[in-house]
Amino acid sequence: MKVWFILSMLTFLALSSSGIEMAAARSHHHHHHHHRVKSGETVHFEPRIPTVPSTPWIGPAVHNVSWNFNVKGWPSGDITFQAGDILVFNYDQELHNVVSVDEANYLACSIPDLATVYTSGHDEIVLQSGTNYFICGTMGHCVAGMLIAVTAA
Repeated sequence: MKVWFILSMLTFLALSSSGIEMAAARSHHHHHHHHRVKSGETVHFEPRIPTVPSTPWIGPAVHNVSWNFNVKGWPSGDITFQAGDILVFNYDQELHNVVSVDEANYLACSIPDLATVYTSGHDEIVLQSGTNYFICGTMGHCVAGMLIAVTAA
């Protein structure tokens, strides 16, 4: 019953659409509707937002880092990073901190004078394009293997 109804409606629309267009074309010039607005009444126009088909933007990925002596070798090869992704360093504030350094300081386990040092225990750091270097600034920790290099596309 319903299927027949839908099919007959579709047929009706197909047949009548050409007739409707003709009628619309004919009557278009004669009817001018003037919308009068009473004073004190506001007219709201709905903004027409064009719909652009696109892949949904997922947003930056968040990667949790267990920031301790076992971090050496992180990330393993199967994680890919994009610029704008967020690394969250989780650690005990009493023991560790996170220092964002350049390659030379990373290789030397040294902290430059103007280094950015994170100490919250839950640091959210946005990755820049290229390789991002992080070391633990606690004396001896970087040398003991508390350092990571993360390359973002």
